[in-house]
Amino acid sequence: MAEITFYRLFSVAVWAVPLLVMLTAFGAIAAYTSNIWPWNEVVHESGNRTLLDTVFYFEHAARELPLDVLLGVAIGGSILWAFPKYNPVNRRRQALFVVGTVLVISIIIVGTIASGGPILLWDNLLQMHTRPWEALRFGGHWRYHFLSRLMLILVSFGLSGLIVLDLQGRQGVGGKTGQRLFFGTLLVFLIFSLVFDPTIDPFVNATYLGHQVREVFTHILVTVPLGWWVCLHLSRGKTQKGTVPVGWPLAAGTGGVLVGLYLLVGALCVSSVSIGQTDSMVLLIAPHLFEHFFSYLVVPLVAGLVYGLAAPL
Repeated sequence: MAEITFYRLFSVAVWAVPLLVMLTAFGAIAAYTSNIWPWNEVVHESGNRTLLDTVFYFEHAARELPLDVLLGVAIGGSILWAFPKYNPVNRRRQALFVVGTVLVISIIIVGTIASGGPILLWDNLLQMHTRPWEALRFGGHWRYHFLSRLMLILVSFGLSGLIVLDLQGRQGVGGKTGQRLFFGTLLVFLIFSLVFDPTIDPFVNATYLGHQVREVFTHILVTVPLGWWVCLHLSRGKTQKGTVPVGWPLAAGTGGVLVGLYLLVGALCVSSVSIGQTDSMVLLIAPHLFEHFFSYLVVPLVAGLVYGLAAPL
């Protein structure tokens, strides 16, 4: 009987958890609307989008695109640190990731332009949209996601450290290229955060804190696992000796957990849930999981593309 290890459990969880979460969310929406096939039911927290419209919310996908691409690169770098070697059989499939990434991003861009023209696309890429009734503010959307996305980036690198710790022990080491790619992505993220007119709102504002907690819930249970699932299939499934000690990713992961705890405690202290766009917890959480449909495509595709391009055979 095979020994149950963190890596074995994790390799199952990365596909089983997202599947279970999405099925549960769909079931909750069906129960709330009393419709077992609720695609045409208005369920978005804004009160004006059906479930199908929520899935194909192109302008939302457009403003998430810079954040999703960076998260995908961070996941690809994290996995490259743990699994520096690429499976030669999968190298021939790399073109599929190129085509898939270009296709999905093109659909987001074309869909957004079709919804409101080039100006709508530009405004969303510049992170100007937040809540529907609020005025456009440069970088506003980015600030709504600053701490939550920072947490996800750090936690992803931490996961690579836990895997190497499980497979190699306390003296485990990872690949230098993966570490450089990860920290390069983190640096780019921080530079963008400075460009997008930083404020203290992500740290203290009830609306910002509540939104970021929901973002963490969505992406830590679905998006990040899907990115890891894709890349684990592309790797050989075993670590290779590198030069970078396991302490670096473990420190990053610890930092990510602390950021997450700050968001949770902060949101509870200021009662963020009380100022949501809806009083229903079902409509506040479940449709949001479907709102990030394109994130579930962009992040894994970018992660697989980056991992395949950066990893030697």
